[in-house]
Amino acid sequence: MAPLQPLGLVALEGLATWGDRLLGLDRVRGYLVEIQEHNTLLLNPHHVHSFQGAYGLWVEPEGDQAWIWLSPQQEGQILRIPMAALQEPGSLEAFQVCSCPCPIEGIALWIDPHTGNRYLYATCYKRGKILQLDPSRGLIVQEMPAPGVGREQIAVQGDYLWVSDRVEETIYVLERQTGRELARILTPSPGPTGLAYWRGQLWVAYAHEEAYIHDNPNAPDPLSVALRDKTWVAPLRLRPLDPLSVHSSSDPSDVGGIESKDPPIACPVVFQPQRLGERATYTLSHGYRVELTYVEEIAQEEPRFLPDLVWRIALPCNSLRQRVRSLHWVGLPFEVEEQSGQQVAVFSLGSLGAHEVRLFGWRAVLDLYSIKYCIDPLDVEAAVLPRELRDRYLVDDDYLAMDTSIVREAARLAVGSETNLLRKMLNIRAYVYDKLSYRVTSRIDPPDEVLRRGSGSCGEYVGVLLALARLNGIPCRTVGRYKCPPHPELKGIPLFPQYNHVWIEFYLPGWGWVPMESNPDDRGERPYSQRYFMGLPWTHAEIAKGIPFETINTDQASIGELAINHVQFRILEEI
Repeated sequence: MAPLQPLGLVALEGLATWGDRLLGLDRVRGYLVEIQEHNTLLLNPHHVHSFQGAYGLWVEPEGDQAWIWLSPQQEGQILRIPMAALQEPGSLEAFQVCSCPCPIEGIALWIDPHTGNRYLYATCYKRGKILQLDPSRGLIVQEMPAPGVGREQIAVQGDYLWVSDRVEETIYVLERQTGRELARILTPSPGPTGLAYWRGQLWVAYAHEEAYIHDNPNAPDPLSVALRDKTWVAPLRLRPLDPLSVHSSSDPSDVGGIESKDPPIACPVVFQPQRLGERATYTLSHGYRVELTYVEEIAQEEPRFLPDLVWRIALPCNSLRQRVRSLHWVGLPFEVEEQSGQQVAVFSLGSLGAHEVRLFGWRAVLDLYSIKYCIDPLDVEAAVLPRELRDRYLVDDDYLAMDTSIVREAARLAVGSETNLLRKMLNIRAYVYDKLSYRVTSRIDPPDEVLRRGSGSCGEYVGVLLALARLNGIPCRTVGRYKCPPHPELKGIPLFPQYNHVWIEFYLPGWGWVPMESNPDDRGERPYSQRYFMGLPWTHAEIAKGIPFETINTDQASIGELAINHVQFRILEEI
């Protein structure tokens, strides 16, 4: 079913179901509405003021009637209101069930089918907890740690709690009785603000501000950027819990113009079970089939003659979250070369004259999914690194300044006395975020200079993270190179990334390479969001893992002096 985007609403803060009906709460307007495919019904026309600023929403059916549970603007209050009372004017104070000793946001009610006992679950951002309450007395029966760092909504289904965190942009699946995490799922859009299980699917509400071009023909500058509110509801789509099948092929002719159901494997993956008992160790969600075209145009800044020029460009690879569906050459054919288990396109351009031009590259169709891991530090407590990884990924092979005093001291301070590999990586990440601020730079400086300066681009963040991790015995490598603009509604339209991008993968024995965004998606103060720690959104196209993205066989000029690159995405369909 397509997303529902009701008109007249600012920010849906909660979702609930009543039979086959989907209800939502707009805490800004104070509207309680029934959301239909082509209609929106206001259910509380006499009590809009009482619902303004409210958090949380749950519907308890009782025969032909229903009761609305919510937390109004007054801190800690919980109301249980009969639906019929919303059709008449009057005070709702008589329907207060209890007062909670702390402000709450999300609400979910579970009724034991055997005993009839009520269990009320609520999220509390102020305390960073999920609370189990006694609804008759307002007492806290149990506290469980909140899985994220932002404001959270909650839904209950049988033995599971579903929690959405708007800062983490993640849905957490928790064991209802203990709060143990069973799965983490990245949402495809920012600002998840409500959850409800409706028509056999989990639906998520979103709310945020989007930028748009405002056209005012009477102004001196008629075009300006403005913001508007956007809120909608969409189903959460999960890929079945089995790994992407990737098969090896020894025939390089499978690449470069031949579509295949099983294209050759471009990057070997370590088998990672998707389940560890009841827990999903990683979850794939919200896939899109995307066409990515990368083309180089020879445009020399200073005309010169270059004999026997050979140009290498890394090709997209298969991974757990990325599937290469087809690959074609653009402009000129290429041969395939393998580097560290990955495929690279080799263009033999011949001798390039001073004023000659070349146009060459490749076009790939990729299936891209969001991926989020749910690996616990205890899973790698006794981790032993394979020797080949230590020899290759714990050394300075990319101007990382790992022998300088400032980098070595930063590596020591970052982890302190921590010995667990996963916790060390989290500590390094937090240390780098503490020390650096993001800025776009014209070149990539080594980590020692970046640490002295205190700011850097995504590539410089990556360099510092690599240096500190490798000095602390954590194998890691760079990954890139581009992000598809996150506009899945613009299907079939040419989309252009603003800049190239790199991030990292680090290795967990027994689990393989897991991703980590370098910097721009985790800005803010502690505690830092972990939405892209061991996770990537569908927008990232994986091309070069620990190998150069692009090289040429001459030192007479750099790539930037010789050519202009053209990068284009087209979102083909949702999968």
